[in-house]
Amino acid sequence: MKVFRFYCRYWSAIGGLLFILLAFFVGLTPDLVPTTQRLTILLFMALLFHQFEEYVFPGGFPAAANHALFGEKDDIARYPLNELSATIVNTFLAYTLYIVGIFCHNCLWLGIFIAYFTMAQVFMHFLKLNISLKSWYSPGCLSSLFIMLPMGVYYLWYIATHFAVPHYYWWGPLVAFPFVSVVMILLPILTCRSRKTTYGFAPYQAEEFDVKHGIATLWRKQS
Repeated sequence: MKVFRFYCRYWSAIGGLLFILLAFFVGLTPDLVPTTQRLTILLFMALLFHQFEEYVFPGGFPAAANHALFGEKDDIARYPLNELSATIVNTFLAYTLYIVGIFCHNCLWLGIFIAYFTMAQVFMHFLKLNISLKSWYSPGCLSSLFIMLPMGVYYLWYIATHFAVPHYYWWGPLVAFPFVSVVMILLPILTCRSRKTTYGFAPYQAEEFDVKHGIATLWRKQS
């Protein structure tokens, strides 16, 4: 139980270490894996970097999400998103999706779905979080714009220019995307939500959100 608690608190930092290991692997083994597999590894690395920005440095995503996405005013460090649901969504489900994509890299429709899933973070952060917060920054928005979006676009470009895939490989994952997102993201959050949960985020997550939101809002007012 203590090990699970530790993992729930620090999975995003552990993901940062995994990012470094994968960076060495990709850099030192240029000819070891096929290009499609290498690209899915890079998509997974983009996810890890994004999660590190959200939860570790600069952090503050849990409170930002609870406040902006769910309209919570009081328990922004624990409701409805908490450490348990964040762990389920980001590791048990998201990691599984990306890792299956890495090992099944020849299933191009799955890779296309993962690319869509990766790129969608831009819309969530810039069109939802930033607008809701009336801010130019929300935790995770920089990595979604400068890493996840370019990687997703490059993956789609590579598939389009190197493979003759059926047309439904493009629109099928797009149609499935909202349904899978509900199952992978919204359902675990709603299932695990509780104002009395013992899986509240560390206080600094809310404090970091207050600091960054204040700075970002001030910047917006001055500009």
